[in-house]
Amino acid sequence: MNQSTLFLSTADYQLVSALLSGFSGKNAPVERLRGELARAVVLEATAVPPAAVGLNSRVLFEDLDSHEQEEYTITLPQAADPDQQRISVLSPIGTALLGFCEGSEVEWPTPGGLRRLRLLRVTRELPQVATV
Repeated sequence: MNQSTLFLSTADYQLVSALLSGFSGKNAPVERLRGELARAVVLEATAVPPAAVGLNSRVLFEDLDSHEQEEYTITLPQAADPDQQRISVLSPIGTALLGFCEGSEVEWPTPGGLRRLRLLRVTRELPQVATV
């Protein structure tokens, strides 16, 4: 796996840590995400590089083997909606991309096999706010 530096805001780190605290026992995707959190550089939001993937980031990436491009917003599980290209941070791609910056290359196991990805563009989105 790519050992590049991961950058997370304190708020994202706390949200994802709280999410993971709800899981017990051995669960490979959860353990991978815990491992990524353990090696992340945690900074105040204003100090996180703007091109680093955090929660509510829109990420355009290229599969280095197929050359196909995909674009998703990384969210907490309750906000995930594949029809809206919103994927959970617990998904293999969500975990793989979290904390990396534009230009990074990442190798990550997925149900379909090892994927090699290059981050092409990262855009921070505002969190979705429910209205009544």
